[in-house]
Amino acid sequence: MKQLFFCVLACCSLTPVFSQVDDDVFSSTSTERDTIFAVIPIPMLSVGLYGGIAFLNPDKINNQIEANNSIYNTEEFPLKRPGQWGLWFAYRPKNLPTYISLRAEMLTSTREYSFVTNITQPGSPTVSSTVASSASYRYSLYPFSVGAGSVLFKTIAKVEIAFIYALARITQETSVPGYVESETTYEGEGYGFRINLQQVIPIERTLGATFEIGYRFIVVNEFRDSKGVSIKNTEMDYSGINLSAGLSYGF
Repeated sequence: MKQLFFCVLACCSLTPVFSQVDDDVFSSTSTERDTIFAVIPIPMLSVGLYGGIAFLNPDKINNQIEANNSIYNTEEFPLKRPGQWGLWFAYRPKNLPTYISLRAEMLTSTREYSFVTNITQPGSPTVSSTVASSASYRYSLYPFSVGAGSVLFKTIAKVEIAFIYALARITQETSVPGYVESETTYEGEGYGFRINLQQVIPIERTLGATFEIGYRFIVVNEFRDSKGVSIKNTEMDYSGINLSAGLSYGF
Protein backbone atom coordinates (compact mmCIF):
# COMPACT_ATOMS: atom_id res chain seq x y z
CA MET A 1 0.00 0.00 0.00
CA LYS A 2 2.81 2.39 0.86
CA GLN A 3 4.51 1.76 -2.51
CA LEU A 4 1.23 2.34 -4.34
CA PHE A 5 0.76 5.62 -2.47
CA PHE A 6 4.19 6.89 -3.54
CA CYS A 7 3.53 5.90 -7.17
CA VAL A 8 0.29 7.83 -7.22
CA LEU A 9 1.97 10.84 -5.62
CA ALA A 10 4.78 10.76 -8.20
CA CYS A 11 2.32 10.60 -11.10
CA CYS A 12 0.37 13.54 -9.71
CA SER A 13 3.54 15.60 -9.33
CA LEU A 14 4.67 14.94 -12.92
CA THR A 15 1.28 15.51 -14.53
CA PRO A 16 1.38 19.38 -14.42
CA VAL A 17 4.82 19.40 -16.05
CA PHE A 18 3.82 17.29 -19.04
CA SER A 19 0.46 19.00 -19.36
CA GLN A 20 2.17 22.42 -19.85
CA VAL A 21 4.40 21.43 -22.77
CA ASP A 22 1.82 22.80 -25.20
CA ASP A 23 0.87 25.72 -22.98
CA ASP A 24 2.05 29.35 -23.18
CA VAL A 25 4.21 28.90 -20.12
CA PHE A 26 6.74 26.74 -21.91
CA SER A 27 6.22 27.51 -25.58
CA SER A 28 5.34 30.36 -27.86
CA THR A 29 4.65 30.53 -31.55
CA SER A 30 4.89 33.35 -34.06
CA THR A 31 1.15 33.86 -33.82
CA GLU A 32 1.26 34.14 -30.04
CA ARG A 33 4.34 36.30 -29.63
CA ASP A 34 6.38 37.89 -32.42
CA THR A 35 9.26 39.01 -30.23
CA ILE A 36 10.68 38.31 -26.81
CA PHE A 37 8.17 40.86 -25.52
CA ALA A 38 4.45 40.26 -25.14
CA VAL A 39 3.61 43.33 -27.23
CA ILE A 40 5.68 44.80 -30.04
CA PRO A 41 6.35 48.36 -28.81
CA ILE A 42 7.00 49.94 -32.20
CA PRO A 43 4.52 52.82 -32.55
CA MET A 44 3.67 54.61 -35.77
CA LEU A 45 5.23 57.84 -34.51
CA SER A 46 8.15 58.03 -32.10
CA VAL A 47 10.69 60.57 -30.91
CA GLY A 48 13.91 60.12 -29.00
CA LEU A 49 16.70 61.95 -27.21
CA TYR A 50 20.17 60.49 -26.78
CA GLY A 51 23.77 61.17 -25.90
CA GLY A 52 27.00 59.32 -26.48
CA ILE A 53 30.51 59.44 -27.90
CA ALA A 54 32.07 59.27 -31.34
CA PHE A 55 35.33 57.47 -32.09
CA LEU A 56 37.25 59.47 -34.68
CA ASN A 57 40.64 60.95 -35.52
CA PRO A 58 40.46 64.16 -37.58
CA ASP A 59 44.07 64.46 -38.75
CA LYS A 60 44.13 68.11 -39.75
CA ILE A 61 42.37 69.27 -36.59
CA ASN A 62 44.75 67.23 -34.42
CA ASN A 63 47.72 68.61 -36.36
CA GLN A 64 46.46 72.11 -35.55
CA ILE A 65 46.09 71.19 -31.86
CA GLU A 66 49.66 69.87 -31.86
CA ALA A 67 50.89 73.10 -33.47
CA ASN A 68 49.02 75.17 -30.86
CA ASN A 69 50.61 73.08 -28.10
CA SER A 70 54.01 74.09 -29.48
CA ILE A 71 53.06 77.76 -29.72
CA TYR A 72 51.50 78.05 -26.28
CA ASN A 73 53.71 75.44 -24.53
CA THR A 74 50.73 73.33 -23.40
CA GLU A 75 49.68 69.70 -23.60
CA GLU A 76 46.09 69.71 -24.83
CA PHE A 77 44.74 66.33 -25.94
CA PRO A 78 43.87 65.62 -29.59
CA LEU A 79 40.28 64.94 -30.57
CA LYS A 80 39.57 61.22 -30.28
CA ARG A 81 36.21 60.72 -28.54
CA PRO A 82 34.08 63.88 -28.61
CA GLY A 83 30.67 63.83 -27.01
CA GLN A 84 27.55 63.91 -29.15
CA TRP A 85 23.89 64.66 -28.53
CA GLY A 86 20.91 64.14 -30.78
CA LEU A 87 17.18 64.19 -31.39
CA TRP A 88 15.38 61.82 -33.79
CA PHE A 89 11.88 61.44 -35.14
CA ALA A 90 10.56 58.31 -36.86
CA TYR A 91 7.35 57.47 -38.71
CA ARG A 92 6.36 53.86 -39.38
CA PRO A 93 3.31 53.24 -41.61
CA LYS A 94 0.77 50.94 -39.99
CA ASN A 95 1.47 47.20 -40.29
CA LEU A 96 4.76 47.77 -42.12
CA PRO A 97 8.27 47.11 -40.77
CA THR A 98 9.81 49.99 -42.75
CA TYR A 99 9.99 53.55 -41.47
CA ILE A 100 11.43 56.95 -42.32
CA SER A 101 13.41 59.09 -39.90
CA LEU A 102 14.75 62.58 -39.32
CA ARG A 103 17.70 63.24 -37.07
CA ALA A 104 19.58 66.29 -35.77
CA GLU A 105 22.89 65.94 -33.92
CA MET A 106 25.59 68.07 -32.34
CA LEU A 107 29.25 67.32 -31.68
CA THR A 108 31.40 70.00 -30.08
CA SER A 109 34.86 70.12 -28.49
CA THR A 110 36.97 72.98 -27.12
CA ARG A 111 40.71 73.29 -26.61
CA GLU A 112 42.04 76.14 -24.45
CA TYR A 113 45.58 77.52 -24.25
CA SER A 114 47.13 79.91 -21.73
CA PHE A 115 50.10 82.18 -22.42
CA VAL A 116 51.75 85.36 -21.23
CA THR A 117 51.72 88.52 -23.34
CA ASN A 118 54.41 91.15 -22.99
CA ILE A 119 52.92 94.65 -23.14
CA THR A 120 55.04 97.69 -24.01
CA GLN A 121 54.05 101.30 -23.80
CA PRO A 122 53.97 103.22 -27.11
CA GLY A 123 57.34 104.77 -27.79
CA SER A 124 59.10 102.77 -25.07
CA PRO A 125 61.39 99.88 -26.04
CA THR A 126 61.27 98.33 -22.56
CA VAL A 127 58.71 95.83 -21.38
CA SER A 128 56.35 97.54 -18.98
CA SER A 129 54.17 94.60 -17.92
CA THR A 130 53.11 91.04 -18.64
CA VAL A 131 49.48 89.97 -18.98
CA ALA A 132 48.07 86.46 -18.51
CA SER A 133 46.24 85.72 -21.76
CA SER A 134 44.30 82.85 -23.29
CA ALA A 135 43.23 81.41 -26.61
CA SER A 136 40.62 78.78 -27.38
CA TYR A 137 39.56 76.78 -30.42
CA ARG A 138 36.06 75.31 -30.59
CA TYR A 139 35.25 72.64 -33.18
CA SER A 140 31.54 72.06 -33.78
CA LEU A 141 29.64 69.82 -36.18
CA TYR A 142 25.86 69.80 -36.71
CA PRO A 143 24.72 66.81 -38.82
CA PHE A 144 21.13 66.68 -40.10
CA SER A 145 20.02 63.43 -41.69
CA VAL A 146 17.08 61.93 -43.55
CA GLY A 147 16.93 58.16 -43.61
CA ALA A 148 14.91 55.01 -44.02
CA GLY A 149 15.11 51.70 -42.25
CA SER A 150 13.40 48.53 -41.20
CA VAL A 151 12.59 46.60 -38.08
CA LEU A 152 14.52 43.33 -38.09
CA PHE A 153 12.34 40.23 -38.33
CA LYS A 154 10.97 39.03 -34.97
CA THR A 155 12.91 41.67 -33.04
CA ILE A 156 12.45 45.28 -32.02
CA ALA A 157 15.88 46.27 -33.33
CA LYS A 158 15.94 48.81 -36.14
CA VAL A 159 18.55 49.15 -38.86
CA GLU A 160 18.75 52.44 -40.76
CA ILE A 161 20.73 54.15 -43.51
CA ALA A 162 20.57 57.91 -43.92
CA PHE A 163 21.86 60.81 -46.00
CA ILE A 164 23.64 63.57 -44.03
CA TYR A 165 23.90 67.30 -44.58
CA ALA A 166 26.19 68.91 -42.00
CA LEU A 167 27.15 72.39 -40.91
CA ALA A 168 30.62 72.82 -39.40
CA ARG A 169 32.15 75.66 -37.45
CA ILE A 170 35.62 76.43 -36.12
CA THR A 171 35.75 79.34 -33.69
CA GLN A 172 38.97 80.92 -32.50
CA GLU A 173 38.90 83.27 -29.49
CA THR A 174 41.83 85.30 -28.17
CA SER A 175 41.77 87.22 -24.90
CA VAL A 176 44.39 89.65 -23.62
CA PRO A 177 42.54 91.28 -20.69
CA GLY A 178 42.48 95.04 -20.97
CA TYR A 179 43.92 95.04 -24.49
CA VAL A 180 42.52 92.57 -27.02
CA GLU A 181 39.32 90.52 -27.19
CA SER A 182 38.81 88.89 -30.59
CA GLU A 183 36.76 86.09 -32.10
CA THR A 184 37.11 84.60 -35.58
CA THR A 185 34.70 82.01 -36.96
CA TYR A 186 35.15 79.77 -39.98
CA GLU A 187 32.09 77.98 -41.34
CA GLY A 188 31.64 75.15 -43.80
CA GLU A 189 29.22 72.50 -44.96
CA GLY A 190 29.46 68.96 -46.21
CA TYR A 191 27.59 65.79 -47.10
CA GLY A 192 27.85 62.18 -46.02
CA PHE A 193 25.91 59.15 -44.87
CA ARG A 194 25.20 57.16 -41.72
CA ILE A 195 24.43 53.50 -40.98
CA ASN A 196 22.79 52.84 -37.65
CA LEU A 197 21.50 49.92 -35.56
CA GLN A 198 19.14 50.75 -32.71
CA GLN A 199 17.84 48.42 -29.99
CA VAL A 200 14.74 49.44 -28.04
CA ILE A 201 14.19 48.15 -24.51
CA PRO A 202 10.59 48.82 -23.46
CA ILE A 203 10.05 50.46 -20.09
CA GLU A 204 6.31 50.65 -20.56
CA ARG A 205 3.88 50.77 -23.46
CA THR A 206 4.98 54.18 -24.80
CA LEU A 207 8.37 54.75 -23.14
CA GLY A 208 11.56 52.88 -23.94
CA ALA A 209 15.33 52.97 -23.52
CA THR A 210 17.41 53.01 -26.71
CA PHE A 211 20.93 51.81 -27.41
CA GLU A 212 22.62 52.59 -30.72
CA ILE A 213 25.77 51.75 -32.61
CA GLY A 214 26.50 53.26 -35.99
CA TYR A 215 29.03 54.53 -38.46
CA ARG A 216 29.00 58.10 -39.74
CA PHE A 217 30.95 59.32 -42.76
CA ILE A 218 31.21 63.10 -43.00
CA VAL A 219 34.06 65.35 -44.17
CA VAL A 220 33.93 69.15 -44.39
CA ASN A 221 36.94 70.54 -46.23
CA GLU A 222 35.86 73.98 -47.40
CA PHE A 223 35.63 76.71 -44.78
CA ARG A 224 35.02 80.44 -45.15
CA ASP A 225 35.38 83.33 -42.76
CA SER A 226 32.78 86.01 -42.05
CA LYS A 227 33.81 87.88 -45.23
CA GLY A 228 33.30 84.80 -47.42
CA VAL A 229 36.99 84.22 -48.01
CA SER A 230 37.84 80.55 -48.42
CA ILE A 231 40.34 79.12 -45.93
CA LYS A 232 42.85 76.62 -47.28
CA ASN A 233 44.28 73.53 -45.56
CA THR A 234 41.39 73.28 -43.12
CA GLU A 235 39.39 70.09 -42.87
CA MET A 236 36.98 68.56 -40.37
CA ASP A 237 36.86 64.79 -40.85
CA TYR A 238 34.37 63.43 -38.31
CA SER A 239 33.98 59.98 -39.83
CA GLY A 240 33.90 57.06 -37.43
CA ILE A 241 31.94 54.72 -35.19
CA ASN A 242 29.55 56.24 -32.65
CA LEU A 243 27.80 54.81 -29.59
CA SER A 244 24.85 56.34 -27.79
CA ALA A 245 22.00 55.67 -25.39
CA GLY A 246 18.79 57.53 -24.68
CA LEU A 247 15.03 57.45 -24.28
CA SER A 248 12.22 57.18 -26.80
CA TYR A 249 8.51 57.91 -26.64
CA GLY A 250 5.92 56.55 -29.02
CA PHE A 251 2.37 57.57 -29.80
